[in-house]
Amino acid sequence: MMTVVGCIIEHHNLWLVLMAAVICGSGSWAMVRLFLRAATADSLEKLAWVVLSAFVTGASIWCTHFVAMLGYEPGLPIGFDPVLTIVSLLVAMTGSGIGFLIATSKRPSAPAIGGAVVGLSIVVMHYTGMLAYRVQGIVSWDRSFLAASIFISCVLSAASLHAALRVGDEHVRPHLATFLFFLSIIGLHFTGMTAFRVSPMLIDGSYSDPEALNALAFAVACVGSFIVGSGFASSFIDTKARATASDALANMSNGLTMLSSSGLVTLVNERVHALFHLGKDELRIGMTLESYIAAIGRRAGWDSERVRRVLDNHQTWMRSITPTRLEHHFDDGTILAVACQPVARGGAILTYEDVTEARNGQKTIAHMAFHDALTGLKNRRMFAQSMEDLLSQGRVTMLMIDLDRFKSVNDRLGHAVGDELLRHVTARISTLLQPSEQAFRLGGDELAVLVSAPRERAIALAQDITTSIAIPFEINPHVVAIGCSIGIAAAEPGDDTSIVQQKADLALYAAKNGGRNRFETYRDGMLEDEANKRLLEQDLSEALDADQLELWYQPLYSLPGRTLTGFEALLRWRHPQRGIVSPAEFIPIAESSGMITSIGAWVIDAACRQAALWPDHVYMSINVSAIQLRSAALVSQLAQTLTKHCVSPKRIEIEITETAMVENSAQIALTLTSLRALGVRIAMDDFGTGYSSLAHLRAFKVDRIKIDRSFIAASTSDPGAAAIIRAVVSMARELNIDTTAEGIEQESQLQNLLELGCGTAQGYLLGRPLVCDEADAIARTQMQLRLRLAPN
Repeated sequence: MMTVVGCIIEHHNLWLVLMAAVICGSGSWAMVRLFLRAATADSLEKLAWVVLSAFVTGASIWCTHFVAMLGYEPGLPIGFDPVLTIVSLLVAMTGSGIGFLIATSKRPSAPAIGGAVVGLSIVVMHYTGMLAYRVQGIVSWDRSFLAASIFISCVLSAASLHAALRVGDEHVRPHLATFLFFLSIIGLHFTGMTAFRVSPMLIDGSYSDPEALNALAFAVACVGSFIVGSGFASSFIDTKARATASDALANMSNGLTMLSSSGLVTLVNERVHALFHLGKDELRIGMTLESYIAAIGRRAGWDSERVRRVLDNHQTWMRSITPTRLEHHFDDGTILAVACQPVARGGAILTYEDVTEARNGQKTIAHMAFHDALTGLKNRRMFAQSMEDLLSQGRVTMLMIDLDRFKSVNDRLGHAVGDELLRHVTARISTLLQPSEQAFRLGGDELAVLVSAPRERAIALAQDITTSIAIPFEINPHVVAIGCSIGIAAAEPGDDTSIVQQKADLALYAAKNGGRNRFETYRDGMLEDEANKRLLEQDLSEALDADQLELWYQPLYSLPGRTLTGFEALLRWRHPQRGIVSPAEFIPIAESSGMITSIGAWVIDAACRQAALWPDHVYMSINVSAIQLRSAALVSQLAQTLTKHCVSPKRIEIEITETAMVENSAQIALTLTSLRALGVRIAMDDFGTGYSSLAHLRAFKVDRIKIDRSFIAASTSDPGAAAIIRAVVSMARELNIDTTAEGIEQESQLQNLLELGCGTAQGYLLGRPLVCDEADAIARTQMQLRLRLAPN
């Protein structure tokens, strides 16, 4: 080592040595930057950067050697062979280019091998240059230093390129690689010059002029600096361009990674680091695809098998001729949309978009589309889909659930309490379900459960639900008591969703008619009965226009004289095929279909028109449904009809049932008050068969009570029924309310009523319902009798 230092100090111009060192250092730095750029490029771009790297590297090595050679002072005249001098420059460039091509290949050992080739080219350049060196003396070599120079150059050059791509932090690598390459050039030159020995001898001709050689050294240094500067400028311009692109990429909302045809990462933006929660050192330019996927896998917690599978997928995508798009779900809930766009010249562009929020939003929207927002149960749309799925699999039984008295909760306590009640109800039902059973909210207070187990399980579940819902609910500060009615229908072969639901609806309807807070199963024939009702409904819609409706009149007699005092108008339908259809059969259809309004208007008009033909003391009793009472048009309609037919309001009595009063009692009370103001009388029909009758008598101020026929029929044999009649008559007398007994068919029944003091009676014993002409005849006879009995 001291021999080399001595050679530098004693046999070299230190200023030229310093100049050579500056050229070598700047050239080494330029080489590393250009080499790293070539390593991240593809195809022709890579070749262009390799050529530029070789040109700058070869020139800087050659200039370093030439300036240092000019600085060598053997004490004798010197000169240079121009041909060999130029050959040494070409050797440096060509050898460097070959080394860089090798170093930028995919093999793990490629940088070291390529670096050794570059080092060997430095050796060849150096000793070719030495062959071009002309000095007046005999040249000899120290073989130990000669071998050392070759070793230093190859080893340090190999270490330099290996460090540039494979060693340590990406910020440290360029500096380490530059330093090692600088040492390889300097170490080779001065170790090689130490091996150089010159013995003076006389050679014809002058070889050197010291001042000319110094000028030549300065010129070579300038040329070398220009070449190195050109390399720096190219690298700087490219770096600036890449930095500008990097700024744009860094602000992209999507992650972007570019892969070369050799599988190296040539570009990765900051968004990729953020999406995969990776530090800057974990993803870097120049790393292999394997390392890239492994880094992501380590952060995501993938095992080696999954990492290999993801890597294989990426390699398959890169070989494809079409873009690949998919979504990757990570264990932490992140969802990335990944796209791989193959590049025509090889390699691919990977883009990543975080779609977690969008997909979660879509899930929320999808959940809202198929689930009820209030209760969280699946909705009607999901019910249809689930029913189709279960029908395709085989057996399914449907429970249709309707809450009893739920409407009154909304009316009395408000919809907020009603909503909370629904949540409590669905929570109770959910606790009773097995994992395979599904609950749905179809709308309002209408719920459904689908059971794929045998029918016995559905019946047991229905019993549990009715028992559970009957337990009062505590909804602060209220305690709410309701119940539920359930219809059960099992799917038969060939049934579709609508048929099963229709069967369950019919069973539910039967449960409600049977007293509520209970369940019913579908029975054979219910569908056929419903179909008959639909046909009857269709015929009924045409009955009014076809003049098929008619009024019959049952006489009402005052007691005890059995004097005709009025008629009750009874609606009949004379069907062209069915004959006379009972009101009990078609009135419910008219009410459910809404036709009762127009039919009721026709009844009022026909009854008033007939009453106008009878004596003034004969009143007309007209039955009105609850639906008519809820209509504000009833009062004005009746007033217009009375005026139209010139009938006194006192001759009209409106009959309503106690059940009608219970439904929407506030509206009913308003209508009845308006009717009383009009002057008509109000009669409560079927008294005693409902509930809260005394409260209704006081609230609605009725004019007449009609005692139900069930009490009359039992009065001769059942002391309890007779006691009820006695109590009703006595109460009515105290309240100044008239009484009428219905359904009198035996003389004994009539005698009992006479003893009790009942005011009016009707029934088959006194007179059956009569057609219009027959009723007219009785009314005229009564008129004539009154005229004969009237005092002159």
